[in-house]
Formats: sequence, C-alpha cells, structure tokens
Amino acid sequence: MLDMLFTFSKALIHVATAIDEAYQEGQENELENIELTSDQILETMNIDDITSCYKTTSIEGFNIKNTEHVLKQNYTGKVFDIQHVIVRRNCAYVKVIHSIPFNGGNKCYGACFSINFMEPNNGVSIYGYPTKNSDEKVAFKSISIELLAALSK
Repeated sequence: MLDMLFTFSKALIHVATAIDEAYQEGQENELENIELTSDQILETMNIDDITSCYKTTSIEGFNIKNTEHVLKQNYTGKVFDIQHVIVRRNCAYVKVIHSIPFNGGNKCYGACFSINFMEPNNGVSIYGYPTKNSDEKVAFKSISIELLAALSK
C-alpha cells in the first residue's frame, strides 16, 4: 500500500512539473509578442542618465521630426544597429546595439543616445551615458560621429 502511494505521488509530481513547464513556455512566448509603446521604451532607456555630450555640430535645415526617417535612410548599419528612435519636442532618443571594441563583430551591447536640437543656431548635440571605461568612451564617441554623419546627409 505504501509502495502504491509513493508511485502515485511520484506520478503526480511529474504531471505538475510538466504543467508548470508548459505554462512557463507559454509565458515566454507571450512576452516575446508584447509591443511596447514609445513611452514604455523610453522608461527602459534610463533617459535621465544620458548626460554626457559626445559630439556637437550645426546642421543647416535640420528638422528633429524627421530624425527617424533620416537615420533609417542614411545610416547603413555597418558598425551598430539602430533599434528605436523616439522623437519628443526638440529631442530624439536613439537606442543602438553595438560592439566593444567598437569595430568588433559582436554587437551585444546596448546604449541610448539623445539627439538634441537647438533651433536658434541649428545646433545638434549627441548625448550619451557617462562612462569611465575607455573602450565604452571610444564606442560612444564613434557612434555619435556616425549618427551626426547620417543626420548631415
């Protein structure tokens, strides 16, 4: 009798484990299919921490509202990938995936940048996260140069 109870308990545990695994798999698929709003994406970018200016220039005829279109049209995506571009007033937030060192082939690091437009002088500044890591600084400066080059075309 005790042996039969033990076998029944063991079978019940296997069934419960299988149900739990199936439920967890379903949850993962649901998370992959969720579309975030631009406000939710901005929350994940930690935009309040984007405080270091990496590059500034003047671009005649620049329009912040066209930033996403211009970047998609003019940036070839060779050294980093642009994941998101979200425009708010005089600022565009850009999330990129890049490698460290910058010209490495493994794009597994993410960073966010702010493109700020100063209308009176057509000034465009690229801000990013502050860092003490020299490889990250090189990557962030290089990304800023690439973004400005794409916006200037």
